[in-house]
Amino acid sequence: MKNFEDAHGVQVAKTYVGSNDEYMAKLAAGGGDYDLVVIVSSLGRRAINAGFVEPLDLSLIPNFQSIYPRLQSGGFIRKDDQVFGAPTFVAISPITVNTEVIPEGNDFGLLFDERFAGRIAMWDDVSTLGDVAAWMGIEDVWNMSDDQLEAVKQKLIEQKPMVRTYWSQAGEAIDLFMNGEVVISNSWSYITSELKARGLPVREFYGSPPSAAVDSHFIVSGTPSRELAHAFIDHILSPQSQGAIAEISGYTPSNPQSVDFMPAETWKTMGLDAVGEVVERMNIWEDIPRRSRYLEVLSEVKAA
Repeated sequence: MKNFEDAHGVQVAKTYVGSNDEYMAKLAAGGGDYDLVVIVSSLGRRAINAGFVEPLDLSLIPNFQSIYPRLQSGGFIRKDDQVFGAPTFVAISPITVNTEVIPEGNDFGLLFDERFAGRIAMWDDVSTLGDVAAWMGIEDVWNMSDDQLEAVKQKLIEQKPMVRTYWSQAGEAIDLFMNGEVVISNSWSYITSELKARGLPVREFYGSPPSAAVDSHFIVSGTPSRELAHAFIDHILSPQSQGAIAEISGYTPSNPQSVDFMPAETWKTMGLDAVGEVVERMNIWEDIPRRSRYLEVLSEVKAA
């Protein structure tokens, strides 16, 4: 961020939100306070269709051509052959486990294992329904029928007596692990990285297929800073910035050229040699046509 500010003589004002759905509500109320927004792949098309964001001029974002091809062509950033978003990083949703308690095993089903009752946490996010559905063998996890949603709901209600808590912020999950309250959770790579940095013995593994959110930068419709916004996106997609993002956050960079701008150990630890193949087969969070019903189901599970 500082490099960009120094190069352009500006100061970037950051606004944080508590959830993806809160973000959309802020945009619906009027996005005039923002020039750029970061939107998760499951809400990208909704923001585009609502007119919250405008098409990008890719001639002003040369680094866009360096990101993984599947991300360039993703439906969550495109409409009518126009590109609206620039995928910044990939958050492949792992399962984080305490290796002292769970030294081995790479099965999503460990989240439903009675041996760890009372020490299991779950992410309080609609994506959890999709992850559980994929584990149950449901293919179209973002467009489930009522019967399929009911089956997922019952599976989570069956699990609920074993769950210590549902968390919504990364800090909550980190504290739960550090305090020894939980030993396993569906998680974020950032959480695993932060726990390792604090000295907790943890590891992570992915479901099959891996589930992933893709966060992309979008330009808010009508911004007076359109050219500067494009310059910022190009800066964020540069291999230098991407390397820094990966090093700091543990998230997977969208630009593989970032390998030259991070320690070799970081690239190896994050398993980035295999990311190109993972990106091709991962289950990207897409638009959820019945998102309100999914949110209702998640609320019903927590209230059960």
